[in-house]
Amino acid sequence: MDTISVNLNRELAAKARPVLSRYGIDIETALNVYLMQVVSDINPLSQRSEKAEYVRPPMQFDCLKGILDIDDDFSDVLADFKEYM
Repeated sequence: MDTISVNLNRELAAKARPVLSRYGIDIETALNVYLMQVVSDINPLSQRSEKAEYVRPPMQFDCLKGILDIDDDFSDVLADFKEYM
């Protein structure tokens, strides 16, 4: 992976950190996901009208490999959600 320096708005970054942590990601991962959208068919910069229909691009195997890590013991918590399955 390349290392780059990015100047972030301090207040915006401080507000974003707790929101992102609820999803288990940090700012670096969020920026990588955003850049993946930039180079995909999803245009994160466009203003979508309410009439525009979103068409999800086909999933690509391993598209988050090296970006999103899942702990080996992830399946241990599935028992907590058994009543919802």
